[in-house]
Amino acid sequence: MAFMLDMADVEKARSIAERALKRINIREENEKLNIYVALFNLENQYGNPPQEAVMKVFQQALQCNDPKKVHLALLGMYERTEQHKLADELLHKMTKKFKSSCKVWLRRVQRLLKQNQDGIEPVVKRALLSLPRHKNIKFISQAAILEFKCGVPSRGRSMFEGILRENPKRTDLWSVYLDQEIRLGDSDVIRALFERAISLSLPPKKMKFLFKKYLEYEKAHGNEEQIESVKHKAMEYVESTLA
Repeated sequence: MAFMLDMADVEKARSIAERALKRINIREENEKLNIYVALFNLENQYGNPPQEAVMKVFQQALQCNDPKKVHLALLGMYERTEQHKLADELLHKMTKKFKSSCKVWLRRVQRLLKQNQDGIEPVVKRALLSLPRHKNIKFISQAAILEFKCGVPSRGRSMFEGILRENPKRTDLWSVYLDQEIRLGDSDVIRALFERAISLSLPPKKMKFLFKKYLEYEKAHGNEEQIESVKHKAMEYVESTLA
């Protein structure tokens, strides 16, 4: 299909895609979706007019693929081609249509951050009201990671602090929080967070995980004294559990 596009033979490219769609087993959704993504790109470049041609393919794709995946695929094409207005309009519709989807709300947050747009907090609040309760921690932690990576780290910290107040024994949350701080590289902040984590009263297996992570950090970034300090604290913890 790419070869045909290089030759600007758009009709042949469409024909190849249509034949491929007919031959692919109905259960092979990912393969079908890949063809539709190729058609999105084709019609976006050569359709007449492009927007209508893309929408026609979009409606066809919805008939035989997971609707959320199709919407996300179209969103991806809009973002890659910097069609910001269309991307924003589609995401607005998606947060209504798939309001219980953590992935969709996270894409909304990510887009706002990458476009340096305001309105993160209202979107987060709307998401938490819309999502099933069991998805809230996942959403907040992932949104916090996005803040660290492409937004405002202090907002990400506030999010992590909030969920850790409610879930202090979740070492997976401590771990991803630590990972974000380690990526930023402020050693004082990182060590203070590690010290908070290892001061918790957690089951031995979880404490071992935290001490191991702390030791790995010091081996990579600290000096001999700091490495020995972590080892000493780990031994003190072990002795206290045996007392």
